[in-house]
Amino acid sequence: MAKITLCWLVLWISASVHAQLADFAVSFEKADSVAQAYEGHSLQNIPLLAFNLTHSLPTEVEKFRAIYKWVCTNIQNDYRLFVIQRAKQRKWANNPQKLAEWNRSFSKRVFKKLLHEKKTICTGYAYLVRELARQVNLQCVVVDGYTTSPASKDGKRAASHSWNGVKLNGKWYLCDPTWSSGVVDASLGTFIARYNDTYFLLEPSLFGQNHYANDPNALFYK
Repeated sequence: MAKITLCWLVLWISASVHAQLADFAVSFEKADSVAQAYEGHSLQNIPLLAFNLTHSLPTEVEKFRAIYKWVCTNIQNDYRLFVIQRAKQRKWANNPQKLAEWNRSFSKRVFKKLLHEKKTICTGYAYLVRELARQVNLQCVVVDGYTTSPASKDGKRAASHSWNGVKLNGKWYLCDPTWSSGVVDASLGTFIARYNDTYFLLEPSLFGQNHYANDPNALFYK
């Protein structure tokens, strides 16, 4: 029953986001073509990449779309890093200080791999979206929390997770670049790139069906 419920939830969210994106009254065709034109671009100069992705686009939502689409289609989910992170989170669950120390060290490894190999975990995805958006004066933040994964058979709380909040046209929306980028085959430990819009620019009430922020009183949840 839990599996059926989760499948229904994903389909419902997917249908709802397509209806919501239509509310922007703008085509993403140009933004997507710009993102594709800069496929494989280096991350060694983030301001330049942000400029290239957005300078020809007239609206905030198109600029953010090009950034989001680029990140989701050029960065790979590193399942091995995820497994390491999850194991340490469980090991130090009752020792917040030790976990915080380990996280600081691990974060350096995560971002180094992101910049040099374009492989990362949720933290890196959310960080990169935020930094590219901020370069072009878009108000974007990283949200830390946890999820009920669509891949979970029992619907129980998954490992901690990070995603983004972005303010466009005076309104906050939420998106999950990790989940939008593709899927992981845990049995093989491999990432399958498969972009989807299901978790792109959702209203907080809809996004919160399976994403739970550590700070539920954050601005974009009001």
